[in-house]
Amino acid sequence: MTKTAKVILILFLFAPSFSLRAESFEELAKKGDEYFARRSTIENCLKAIEYYEKACALNPKEINIRLRIGELAHWTAGELGLETLDKKKQIEILKKGVKASEEVLKLEPRNPGAHYWRMWNLAAITVAEGIFSGGYSFKEAIVGTIFVANGDLNYYYAGIYRYWARVIYEIPGLLGKFFHFTDSDSIWLYQQSLAVAPNFFLTRYWMAESYVKMKQQDKAIEQLKIIIRTAPDTIPEVQIENRYYQEQAKKLLAKLDG
Repeated sequence: MTKTAKVILILFLFAPSFSLRAESFEELAKKGDEYFARRSTIENCLKAIEYYEKACALNPKEINIRLRIGELAHWTAGELGLETLDKKKQIEILKKGVKASEEVLKLEPRNPGAHYWRMWNLAAITVAEGIFSGGYSFKEAIVGTIFVANGDLNYYYAGIYRYWARVIYEIPGLLGKFFHFTDSDSIWLYQQSLAVAPNFFLTRYWMAESYVKMKQQDKAIEQLKIIIRTAPDTIPEVQIENRYYQEQAKKLLAKLDG
């Protein structure tokens, strides 16, 4: 046996036992949290999801981490990577969010967060596949809305209002007329969300996009300027998201001013 082989054998036999030990639920969850805290990049988001999934595999009854996977999946594929990830990758990530949410619903069928993130991820899959793909179910969205409204109407900064406002924005005009939705309805819904959480920037940003669609540029600019002059850490828990939407607001404002 060569000297190198002997050294390798000795290291293998006498290496600390922890080097071969599988990571615990707590260790995996902690690593997921560390990447979640740096979720401003797609890469960190994917690492967070990876560690959270491994943690959940060790704890079939874990609720909060599965909800976070649902949130991260939409943030990663439905927002951060909307323009940069290919459709196949977007859908793959979003389906992780749906899966995690549905696992929560098996444990807690009325959990508002699970219904909420399931709705968002399913809707984002429909956008990725195409509105007329047949993947979107109004029935499931309505049922989910009922559970969120009954459980916690203000969940994720009154996001249920934002959800339906965005549905109205995304659906083609003909379908909107069929269901009697108008762009003015989306503005009203955004206003309800802002009444609860005026400093969650996504609401104002999407509201500005709706105003642009309605050819009310002055009102769009007003909302964008509010975002730009407000500190992102006004809501500490979502300062990463707020910084992202603040940058998006600057880009849209420059486009409108140009």
